[in-house]
Amino acid sequence: MVVHKKPLSAFPKDTVFSSPIKRIFDSQTTIYFQHSEALTRLKFFVSKYTSLVESKTYYPKNEAAALDKESSGALMDVIEILNRLSGYIDDIPPFEGPRRYGNLACRIWHDKLNAVITDEITNLLRRNGVENIDNGFVLEMTYYIQNCFGSKTRLDFGTGHELSFVAFIAALDMSDLLPNLTGYTIMEIFNHYYKLVKKLILTYTLEPAGSHGVWGLDDHFHFIYLLGASQWIGNEKIILPKDMLDKSVLNQYKDQNFYCMALSFIFQVKSGPFSEHSPILYDISHNVKHWSKVFKGLMKMYDEEVLNKYPVVQHFWFGTGFFPWIDTKTEKPLPAYEIVEDSQEELETSHNTNIDNDITTGMPNRTAYTKQPITYHTNLHTPTIMTRNETIPSTINNAFSRKPQTAPSRTITSMAPPSSRTFNNYTTSARNLGTTSNMASSRLAQDEKLRNVLPKR
Repeated sequence: MVVHKKPLSAFPKDTVFSSPIKRIFDSQTTIYFQHSEALTRLKFFVSKYTSLVESKTYYPKNEAAALDKESSGALMDVIEILNRLSGYIDDIPPFEGPRRYGNLACRIWHDKLNAVITDEITNLLRRNGVENIDNGFVLEMTYYIQNCFGSKTRLDFGTGHELSFVAFIAALDMSDLLPNLTGYTIMEIFNHYYKLVKKLILTYTLEPAGSHGVWGLDDHFHFIYLLGASQWIGNEKIILPKDMLDKSVLNQYKDQNFYCMALSFIFQVKSGPFSEHSPILYDISHNVKHWSKVFKGLMKMYDEEVLNKYPVVQHFWFGTGFFPWIDTKTEKPLPAYEIVEDSQEELETSHNTNIDNDITTGMPNRTAYTKQPITYHTNLHTPTIMTRNETIPSTINNAFSRKPQTAPSRTITSMAPPSSRTFNNYTTSARNLGTTSNMASSRLAQDEKLRNVLPKR
């Protein structure tokens, strides 16, 4: 149990924290994830952080002095951790010689990360008034920052790792360790994170994780576009979506806006016509007129292409405190499957298997869990036994009426090239949003709905 000088008011006193474990093994468990309290909380904080930066411009040189230890809570500690991790890259140069995939020196960097990160988080908690620190609390929080910098084995980085950093910041937020969050503090902390990640990608030539190639929004990121699009809402007199392909505009705003920051990085790592290597982003610039619609479409796309895609969320693990594997409506455990003998070795094999291969060839090792479910202890109730073949509730919240709420088949038979309809599928419901004020009120209503399912403060 964790005792604080400042109580963790977001959690019941009897909350138990534990090291996260794997719960998503296939498309069926991806559907269970759509019902989970974990996903509800993730969506809440994604909405919260993008709302905080709405219509705001990031001026790091002018406003950095506004940050201080007392007002920013653990923010400065996180930034210092990110800066130290960035310094390790300088100490561990890439191996010389051409390589088809990522540079193996990155694994040395990950070894250094794994060696120091638990102590870093423990010290962060102590500096922010946490006493009698429970090991489960540290392990659960540490997991998410430990897994937000790419895969040590696959030498790749993708939207699942980006999601893990969002989860880490959310864990600090739920713990009342970021008491005075503003749009600027969110932009400050994510700016340092993206600077570190881009440095990792460029230094060690990390592969895209589970990339859809030209059929995806971006090889590495998605949340960064949500932040940037939200920043531009209400600023159509300054900049329009169609201006995003003007390199002079990107150079002017790449340090102030996350959307421009992400596009500038694409131009840095890719060559050739933008319409060919990034057709969805090109489509957005040419066919979506207002930033509110860009944001709405990107958010719906995030729900479908990140939070409901097995190759992405299979590597998001679940503890019992921050992101529990329980049903949001019933507060009962979701089905969980027992790990058989040699589970640790097999699970690590599954965890480290190339995601792209996972899409086309199926699960790397289906014997990593049995056909019979097990129950586990939660903070809410006595669990009941559920069968693997139990019918999924028919009330699945499906935001995409054109597609059923299912994870993708792991065998891809065909895929049509992107067209102008690709992104419009996500923006159809945004056509009647109207003014920016309507957009803001809609998002506030969504935030209030999500806030009701979080632990009471």
